[in-house]
Amino acid sequence: MTGPNRRRWLWPGLASAAVALTTGAVVVLIVVLASGSAPRARPSSSGTGRSISVTSASPIPSSTTPAPTPPTPALPAPAGEQFGAGVNGLFNGRSYGADLIDAELAALRRTGATIARSDSLWELTEPQPPVNGAHHYDWRFDDSIAGSLAAHGLRWLPILDYSASWARASPGRLHSPPATPTDYAAYAAAFVARYGPGGAFWSSHPSLTPEPVATVEIWNEPDDPSFWSPTPDASRYAELYLSARSAISAVDDRMGVIVGGLTKPTTFLPAMLAARPELRNQIDGVAIHPYAPGPLGVLAGVRAARLVLGTLGLSSLPLYVTEFGWTTRPPGALHYAPERLRPSYISSTVGALGHLDCGLAAGVLYTWMTAERDPGNAQDWFGISPPQPAATPDTTAFATGIAKARAPGAQISLCGGG
Repeated sequence: MTGPNRRRWLWPGLASAAVALTTGAVVVLIVVLASGSAPRARPSSSGTGRSISVTSASPIPSSTTPAPTPPTPALPAPAGEQFGAGVNGLFNGRSYGADLIDAELAALRRTGATIARSDSLWELTEPQPPVNGAHHYDWRFDDSIAGSLAAHGLRWLPILDYSASWARASPGRLHSPPATPTDYAAYAAAFVARYGPGGAFWSSHPSLTPEPVATVEIWNEPDDPSFWSPTPDASRYAELYLSARSAISAVDDRMGVIVGGLTKPTTFLPAMLAARPELRNQIDGVAIHPYAPGPLGVLAGVRAARLVLGTLGLSSLPLYVTEFGWTTRPPGALHYAPERLRPSYISSTVGALGHLDCGLAAGVLYTWMTAERDPGNAQDWFGISPPQPAATPDTTAFATGIAKARAPGAQISLCGGG
């Protein structure tokens, strides 16, 4: 990953946002991050199961997910903005017990969060290739996430990633895209059939109050070589998105299918549309990751994404901020914030996201919990809740930010009403 380009200037239209963010003793950095993303630890594929240990490999013939004709039109924007945090640190390493996971999710829910973002790892769910056209899925990892979140009244915002080892275009590369989109699309459709409204998981777990998945992200940061290896390809990602959305819509045409969190939406989205113009009427939303040194930089990233959608004729398309945040160690790391300032950054940013005129559907902090082990590893210090959950200035600030975001207040003019 290359470092970000930093410029000391203020976007036109950020003046009112600056006023909204500079309250009390909060210090706002007027530093805008023009591009870049936060690196994250790669998910592990080893370890033991999670808080719900349920089933099972289930064969699903690929013939059960035909592509609909004509394509399903894009869905209308969601009715209300949702707030939450990433929880992949609780699940991906498969190293935490059920009691700790439950305690962390209960603490997250107490902040007022209603959604939780985490990976559905295709590499775990389908470790073997299809046999005679039939896909065999092991849902234990996904069941543990769906069940744990539902038990705490949290709705899963899943990221459908990364390629199963047998399906990689570049064998041996952990985050290689799939060689063809067909098998990924079948997995995406099977996921929705299991965890969407009326899905098989909910009918087989009647003791749970269902929290069916309503929106899925297609991949994570496909515009970053760390997650689309070795080189991002807008045309190839557009093909993957279209194939997955078509298969998902054949199962449930109410499911929101959004472009997976982009770090460079101003260049990647135009390239996607140029490669596949039919995307224009088939995107349900776009997820973005506007990491920046401070709150105004995050808002500048939101504004830039909204403006590029306008230039593409997609002004009404909802935006999902599915990652933003700061690490507190080591000093000087990418997206570092001093521990004393991070709470104000969190509360200011989350509060502002609830009042922007930018057509946001979700604001998701990266992240709820990380390991807090290695002082030299920035990835260990993005989490705002310690591995033994307790109220911290950061978790209190997050709850305060959600309350601000939901409270009546003046609209912040940033995007021109987009």
